[in-house]
Amino acid sequence: MSDTNLRDLLLTRLPGSGLSSGEQELVRDLLPAAQPRSGGGSGTVYMRSITASGWRGVGPATTVQLRPGPGLTLVVGRNGSGKSSFAEAAEMALTGDNFRWQGRTQVWKKGWRNLHEHSAPEVAVELCFDPGSDSDGHRADAEEPVTVRRIWHGDKLEESRTVVEKAGRATGETAHDVIDAGQLSLYRPFLPYTQLGAVINGPLTTLHDEISRILGLELLSDTDAAARARARTLTETENTAKTLTATVIEELTAVDDPRAGEAITALSGRTPDLETVRALLKGYGATERAYLARLRRLADLEGPDRPLIARAVARLRSSAAAADDARHGTAEDARQLIALLDAALEHRRRRPERSDCPVCGSTDLLDRSWAERTRAQVERLRTEAAEAEAAHRELVDAVREAHDLARPAPAWLDADESSLAALWRDLAACRTVRDPRELADRAERAVAVLSDACDQVRDHARGELTAQDGRWQPVAARLSAWLAQAEAAQAAKPALKQVKAVRAWLRALTDELRDARFKPFADQSEQIWRLLCERSSVRLGAIGLTGVGPQRQVSLPVSVDDADAPAFGVMSQGELHSLALSLFVPRATHQDSPFGFLVIDDPVQSMDPEKVDGLARVLDLYAQHRQVVVFTHDTRLEEAVRRLGLRARVMRVSRQTDSVVHVSSVSDPVSQALEEARAIALDPHLPPEVADRVLPSMCRLALEAAYQDTARRVLREAGTGQRDIQDRVTRPGPLTALAALAMGMRDKDRTEILNAVAHDHGSWARELIQELNQASHQAPTRPVGDRMDLVSRTTRLTREVLAR
Repeated sequence: MSDTNLRDLLLTRLPGSGLSSGEQELVRDLLPAAQPRSGGGSGTVYMRSITASGWRGVGPATTVQLRPGPGLTLVVGRNGSGKSSFAEAAEMALTGDNFRWQGRTQVWKKGWRNLHEHSAPEVAVELCFDPGSDSDGHRADAEEPVTVRRIWHGDKLEESRTVVEKAGRATGETAHDVIDAGQLSLYRPFLPYTQLGAVINGPLTTLHDEISRILGLELLSDTDAAARARARTLTETENTAKTLTATVIEELTAVDDPRAGEAITALSGRTPDLETVRALLKGYGATERAYLARLRRLADLEGPDRPLIARAVARLRSSAAAADDARHGTAEDARQLIALLDAALEHRRRRPERSDCPVCGSTDLLDRSWAERTRAQVERLRTEAAEAEAAHRELVDAVREAHDLARPAPAWLDADESSLAALWRDLAACRTVRDPRELADRAERAVAVLSDACDQVRDHARGELTAQDGRWQPVAARLSAWLAQAEAAQAAKPALKQVKAVRAWLRALTDELRDARFKPFADQSEQIWRLLCERSSVRLGAIGLTGVGPQRQVSLPVSVDDADAPAFGVMSQGELHSLALSLFVPRATHQDSPFGFLVIDDPVQSMDPEKVDGLARVLDLYAQHRQVVVFTHDTRLEEAVRRLGLRARVMRVSRQTDSVVHVSSVSDPVSQALEEARAIALDPHLPPEVADRVLPSMCRLALEAAYQDTARRVLREAGTGQRDIQDRVTRPGPLTALAALAMGMRDKDRTEILNAVAHDHGSWARELIQELNQASHQAPTRPVGDRMDLVSRTTRLTREVLAR
């Protein structure tokens, strides 16, 4: 299943997942971005050739020619012949890397250049693409073969460039335009010997992830990894807040400030009181409203206006003196007489009918004439009394001003500063004093004492505020940082709960899909193991993927004589390599892989003969639908293939002086079968009954191989896909069925096919086929000469069949 399809499946499952809307949104947020394909040709990729020059053990340019399409090719040669250099050349050309040097120091990488070839090193792989058929069975046009060539321009392994060629000309494309990089990583079709050990010796988490990617579950594992990272971040946020809380409480304990105490209380509860801390940092804490508020009021305290009161006192004294002077002079007498006459005139006004004097009792004294004279006298006296009147008014104003300046203490002061309030009350008491001189003296004394006291209190409060702020500011900064962390931790709690719910759902979905999709993979691995270790006492059970996160691994249940045992502890080195092959091959040959080829280097090492036979069977099994290329120095694999009668093309690599490497075809299946038939026919030591029984089978095998080879070519020219070709030419059946395929005949009976053979080659060819078919069931007795005649006739017919 592709990443896109799995993404769609996951999103489709979300509404019925039981997750809250917030948790569903979290899943969407955690999903990795969809990765577009990086390129690649269309259809199944096969190799046509591998070329190396100046690379590893290969000096002058040498090419290994391969047959594109399914089939087994053995590239054999002794150690040091240069055969593995071709396997590494193919891997380097397509991937730009080589497992041989992964994780190695530079010392390991120094031998990549050939010592005898001085031209620029090159490696190249020629590829072809089989586009297959569409849903209606129509064949698409095959793409033109492509050569991916890597050329070095420096002395370091990394100093190379890639050239893509078609028809011998560079196309300007990159290797990733030809081979999709993601698929090359996912279905890597190269298995060097060094990776055999790495498959099982590496971390099981890595193996788990590689297999999970094959199963199409990488999107789920990546999403879970993102959720796990999110949970780890949230948990770290909570833990950091707890650690910081303890540290800040310890720091607050050493601070002499009431706010520090309030902060300690807010931080010490099971759940920290964030609101209190916020209020403290904003200046609205409970302590701030008491102690600090009092200090700020005292620091801003405005005492009596001493200069203004001093001027009022001076005015008061001056006015009092002026009033005294006026009181003892004629102006005062005139002022007082005016007051008396004004009173008499007022009495006359209110009682005009009575003219008697209310003071002396004289009759008819206060008449109209008296009133007129008295008013004229008052006017004269007013002018004379103006100075005394002004002095009197000035004194009244001076007293009023002194009373006004003797204001009482602020309302809040009584409760905070009793001594200062008492001094202020002394000043306020001056408001009740009427005598100007006493008022001046008392006000002067009270304001002097009160002003000094206010200055002292204010200075002390300001100093205390400065000291408090100096101690508080660093603490406030620390509390502010704590508050930010605590708020993040508070927000992390519900977020962490959401992440846990999401991970639980992802694990359930992963288990469901993994179990369903891993079974074919596991069955394939078990089949390979059975073939490789048929007679081993070690039994491999159902392989599984278990665990999530750091606990994920590949389960490898193993038993020895029905007793459970640890896989790696009881297996021999050959069995471990067999296990590695059992895990690697299903991955590299997955049905979704675009690579029709599989390159294995030196898989035989550490295997006993029985396992070599099993390996040959495994290779033959996968060669039915894959181009399997095996590089080996161990002659046992080639011998097992021949002995078991398996179809394989064998190529031998030999190395001459100065790294001159030759690649030659050992034999094709037809030649191989004819050579063996000829050897049987000419062997004087072979019992006749054995020769007569085996020889027809070997001749039939040669003719069958010829018809298969021709049938492949005829079917390919007809547009048949590689998989269909392989199915049809390897399907069990009579020799005539293969002959019909080679001749392009369909739906014909045996007689018609034999007549066609006689028409194309002569009646002797029909008789030969009938003879070989009969001899397969009953071995006739014939002399040696007749045996060689059978080989000669078979040789003639195979050549004519191959020449069609």
